[in-house]
Amino acid sequence: MGSTSPWPHEPSPLLRTPLTAVLAVAETGSFSEAAARLGLAQSTLSYAVRQAEDALGIVIFERGRHGARLTPAGQAVMVHARHAALAVQAMQLTAHGQLSGTLRLAASRSILRHVVTPALRPFAAHYPQVEVVLTDTRGEHDEVADLVASGKVHLGLGRLPMPSGLVTTPVVGDEYLIVNAASAPPLRTWDDFHAARFIVCEEDCAPYVAAHIARHSRPPAASVRLSDAGVALGMVAEGQGFTVLSRLVVTPLPRGLRTESLPTPLWRSTGLVTTDAGACHPLVTAFSQLVLTPDAVRAQVGPLARLLQLPEGQAHPQPDPSVDGQAC
Repeated sequence: MGSTSPWPHEPSPLLRTPLTAVLAVAETGSFSEAAARLGLAQSTLSYAVRQAEDALGIVIFERGRHGARLTPAGQAVMVHARHAALAVQAMQLTAHGQLSGTLRLAASRSILRHVVTPALRPFAAHYPQVEVVLTDTRGEHDEVADLVASGKVHLGLGRLPMPSGLVTTPVVGDEYLIVNAASAPPLRTWDDFHAARFIVCEEDCAPYVAAHIARHSRPPAASVRLSDAGVALGMVAEGQGFTVLSRLVVTPLPRGLRTESLPTPLWRSTGLVTTDAGACHPLVTAFSQLVLTPDAVRAQVGPLARLLQLPEGQAHPQPDPSVDGQAC
C-alpha cells in the first residue's frame, strides 16, 4: 500500500546536507536518482555522502553498476539516521503547531482492513495536510517490530508482546479460530484436532499458534503449508482440511465455512507499537487519539466489536517518564 521511506516527508533544512544525502541514496539505491530528487548535482551529492562516511569513519554504501547498497556498517547507522529524521519532523511540527507531512504506519492486512482503513477518511477530514502511507506486512509481529525499530515507519500495529525497547499499547484482541468446512465434524478436543488434516498458513503467527498447541497438547503436524490465507481457505472449503486463523483474518467468513474455538482458546492481542520518541511524535499522538482509542475502534469494526476484546482507556503510547527527555 506504499513503500517505506528513510525519512517521513521532505528533507528538512534542519537536517545537514550529508545526512539528507545519505537518506536519499539509501531510499533510492542510486546516487543519480537521489541527486535528482534533491535537486543537486551528482558530484555535490557524492561529496556530501563522502563527508558523512569520513565523519563516521566507515563506508556506508557499496557502489557498483547495480547502484548503491548499504554495507553492514551502513545498515547499522541508517537506523539512527532515520530516527534523526523522524525527530526533526516532530520538532518542526511541535514548533509550527499545525500538523502536516506524512505519517507512515505498518500493520498486517487484517488490521489495516478492519481497524485502519475505515478511519482514513475521518482522519483526513481532521488533518487534511497529513498523508497516511500504509505498509501491509506479511507477518503480524516480527516485521512490524523491525519496521518500527529501524525507523522506517512512525508506528506499527502488531501482535503483543513486542521486544523490549519498543513502546506498546493494546488496541484490539481477536481470537484464533479453527476454520473448517461447514459439513466437517467439529474439532472439540485436541485428539480431534490432531486426527484431522491441518493446513498451516506460514506467516509469523504460525509459530505462535504452534507453541500454544504444543503447550496444551503436543506439537501439531502440518499436512500442507501455505503462505496465503486465501488459498488455505479455498482448500478448506473444498474439504481438504482445516486451518487456524484469527477472527479478523477470516471476517467476512466465506460461504461454506464455519469457525470454532481451539480446544484451549487462544487470542491475539494487537497493539500500537512505536519507540520512546515516536510516542511523543505529534503525528503518532494525533492518529492514536482519533483512530486507535477503544471507542474509535468500536465504531470502525461495527457489530464485530462484540466478538473482540477492546481495552479500557485511551490508546496512546506512554513512554517511560524515568528516561530523561522522553516524557511527552
